[in-house]
Amino acid sequence: MIGYTREIVLFNCILFTCYFIISTILIVNIIKANKEKAEMDARQDSYHRLQEYTNQIENMYSSLRSFKHDYSNILLSMSGYMETDDMEGLKRYFEKEILPTGKNISKNSAHINQLMNIRTTELKSILSAKLLYAIELNINVSIEVTNEIADIPMDTLDLTRVIGIFLDNAIEAALETDSPFLSFALVHADTEYVFIISNSFFEKGVPYASLAQPNVSTKGANRGLGLYNAHEIIAKYNSVFLDTEIQGEHFVQRLRIT
Repeated sequence: MIGYTREIVLFNCILFTCYFIISTILIVNIIKANKEKAEMDARQDSYHRLQEYTNQIENMYSSLRSFKHDYSNILLSMSGYMETDDMEGLKRYFEKEILPTGKNISKNSAHINQLMNIRTTELKSILSAKLLYAIELNINVSIEVTNEIADIPMDTLDLTRVIGIFLDNAIEAALETDSPFLSFALVHADTEYVFIISNSFFEKGVPYASLAQPNVSTKGANRGLGLYNAHEIIAKYNSVFLDTEIQGEHFVQRLRIT
């Protein structure tokens, strides 16, 4: 209509068709490469979490061997009291040394046993590793998972990443206080799953609303990407909500999944 010859119009059609085909091939390859990279990152993340869980199991085995050794020494020390018929001394030794150890073991075992109610292996693994690590650091840990938990409506990799970030921050914050405390609860009510992580913390004057921003942290410069990444993951879901608040000397985070 504007005077181009049929040959030029045909050439332009061929040119733009080739351009469209090449662009389509490039876009498909880019999408495929990004998908493969995401899958590789997911496998690496799963491997690291499995490695962390395996290391924690190995530490538990070492602790068990150490306890067996200590148990033998305890029996030998008790035999000394019995050989001298020192029942009063044996009673004092039992109340001072043996009874508190038994209570701590029973308490920790009761807490960790509640994680058996979680049927998602990846989530159970990350929780076991992080909470056992907190117990080893002499943090007063409380765990509550009373109902059977399965089929949480959130991608497992995203969920474990978010919970892992929250627990890492909770452990670090709790260790800064005089009486380290960490509480984890997972509640299933009707169609809603609620993760509640509470920890003791030392107030540093940083508004907790700003902690979701990159490079903002209470731990110094070049830190703070963890919570930012967690919020970025949560923002992908329309049915996942995070409530953060300070209750006295406790920092509380509630992750609701509907």
